[in-house]
Amino acid sequence: MLAVLFFRCMAALLSPIYRRGEGIKWGLVSYTVVMFSLVTIVTGMDLNIQSISHIDNRDFPGVKGKFPPGPYGYLMSINYKPINLIPTAAFVLNNWLADVFLVGSLFNNALTPPGV
Repeated sequence: MLAVLFFRCMAALLSPIYRRGEGIKWGLVSYTVVMFSLVTIVTGMDLNIQSISHIDNRDFPGVKGKFPPGPYGYLMSINYKPINLIPTAAFVLNNWLADVFLVGSLFNNALTPPGV
């Protein structure tokens, strides 16, 4: 679904029908590509982590008093390793980018005088 929305958005940004003679807004195009790339990284790495924990380490013995046995215990044991920190950081960065875009567009509309 995400890929469909991305390509529909890119078609709308690059289509001459929707631009009204303003030209391509390359800032919005690059912003959309960066956000889609970050979401793809998050999804791919998260699916990889789930595969590693539920297939490769399904019989994780656990650590008494620290981590339970099984896939959940393995996920808890790799919590601060780079394989888990990269998708978390990309997720947070993507949410910040979405918030900055929303707040920036609100301030841009608030500062534009009426009738312009």
